Amino acid sequence: MVDRRGHADAETVLAAFARTTGDVAGARRVARQFVDLDEGERSALLWSDDPGARLVAVVLLVQAMRAHPDPELTDEYLAAAKAERFEDPVLVDLAAEELVGAPLVGGSTGPLFALAKSDVAVVRRIAVVATLAFAKQGDAEVPLAIAGRLVRERSDTVQSALGWVLRETGKRASEPALVAFLERNGRFLTAAARATATEHLPPAERDRLRA
Repeated sequence: MVDRRGHADAETVLAAFARTTGDVAGARRVARQFVDLDEGERSALLWSDDPGARLVAVVLLVQAMRAHPDPELTDEYLAAAKAERFEDPVLVDLAAEELVGAPLVGGSTGPLFALAKSDVAVVRRIAVVATLAFAKQGDAEVPLAIAGRLVRERSDTVQSALGWVLRETGKRASEPALVAFLERNGRFLTAAARATATEHLPPAERDRLRA
């Protein structure tokens, strides 16, 4: 539906998404179409029981953050995550770097360590993925510090994120720091996470650290 002011509502957005392939690309197309969606309607999507609605809402949040950075967008995202509304890790991987990590670059990293202590696995995944913002600035210290807090985690929700965030940290920030981290902590990673973390290392180093 469209209200009297000509604004779309959550139902209209969801109907538009239903006409797409139902994936991330579809969500991005719909988000661009409804860039001016009212905050209340976006919230309705975020807290909907429909997985597609939540996907579109998260893309809308990222879109809004890129246009006008606002800590309230981070708070909105984290509130839903802490309430266990994000069953699909894609909702973390699409947004944690920009909504949670990027605003902390150059400031206090305390909020990341607080997220790493969460009882909710998907929130701990957010703490890991958010550190990509630091790795891309050449900072290996923050990603490796968060990884060190969570490396003994048995949840695949966290372990799978550790693998690729560690890989990117070695690639974009410091390969020696990654190697040193894996020498100390690699045995705590699952085999799959360790394989991913070492993908970009020289073959001999990779084989040694996977052994």
